Amino acid sequence: MRNKLLITLLYPVKYFKGGIFIKLRNLEIKIDAPIILGILLILLGIFILETNYIDSLVTQLLWILLEGSSEGKTVLFLGLLGSLFILSSFIGQNENTLKIYKDNSDYHLKYLKAAIIILFVSAVIGLLIEIHIRMQYDVSLFTILTSMDPNTSTTSLMHSHAYKSVLGFFSNSFVPSHVNTGSSILKYTFPFALIIIPEAISIYFLGLFGLSKLPVYHRILSVISLSLAIIGLIDGGMFSQPFIFGFGLLLLMYYANGRYGFKYFIKPVVIIGYILLIGIIFEIGGSNMDTHTLTVINQTEPIGMTQYDVINVEKKDNMIVYTLNSTTPDKQLIREIFQSFKGKSDATFMTWNFYTYIDNPNTHVHIRQH
Repeated sequence: MRNKLLITLLYPVKYFKGGIFIKLRNLEIKIDAPIILGILLILLGIFILETNYIDSLVTQLLWILLEGSSEGKTVLFLGLLGSLFILSSFIGQNENTLKIYKDNSDYHLKYLKAAIIILFVSAVIGLLIEIHIRMQYDVSLFTILTSMDPNTSTTSLMHSHAYKSVLGFFSNSFVPSHVNTGSSILKYTFPFALIIIPEAISIYFLGLFGLSKLPVYHRILSVISLSLAIIGLIDGGMFSQPFIFGFGLLLLMYYANGRYGFKYFIKPVVIIGYILLIGIIFEIGGSNMDTHTLTVINQTEPIGMTQYDVINVEKKDNMIVYTLNSTTPDKQLIREIFQSFKGKSDATFMTWNFYTYIDNPNTHVHIRQH
């Protein structure tokens, strides 16, 4: 029969006209364009994860949005996009049956607002976890933690992998070995970082309920922005590019509520402006322009430090604090420290100098955890 599909799902057989439909109890699913797109995006993510044919191309295309897209980040982004397109279409088709919006025409905004609030609070908690780690080791808040065991991973106030370490722990068993999951950071963030589990679930479903009732173009933008915000929260934190893009766009979708106009940009721009201002203050104000302080945790054997121009060494309990008068740009210096202390210490904390990124814009370091 043309344009008819017979589907049995433990219920009586039914016929449906006008395309492909699935009926389950009182719920109906029309396989429309958003659902097809969602399925294709998920399949693309699986294909990238399992093969090496197009991962470089796709990650390069998503580079700007995902702030240095890696294979793992790309797969997560495609998975979030795909699932949100599928579920938002399903909710839109069964809005009256599901009864999640009550009678208020703007009830979806309550869900969207709750998702935005939890996103922001979660990002703040991520910063507090970073601060707690440094207070435990009595080091400056403005340092980059590098965990050496079992895999090299970094985290800092400016680019936090505190939440990523939890996701990495659960994904280590099925992701390819060349994808750095950041799980080695978990020993420093546990148990506080586990809060990302209820946070992420709440943000995902509240955001889903909030965006599913928006007009089609706003819904598409909301799916993209929610996916970016969740990825930024997990991999990078409050000041990461995906979080800033996603959170800002989600704010715009909330205030616009399906409408168009310049005035709806004002509040999102102000809120994102404050976040960026705080980030700039941390980045520049936390810079040490004279020297680098390198704190090494549980160093197990002597290291040749001549290339770092060490001007002072101090031992405190299980830590050795090196003061470096190095003129090497930060990115290159981090790479050299990785190589020097890998397998010879548990972790390091190093201060940063923001200005070396400006003075040496062409200095590149390939660190797989990003």
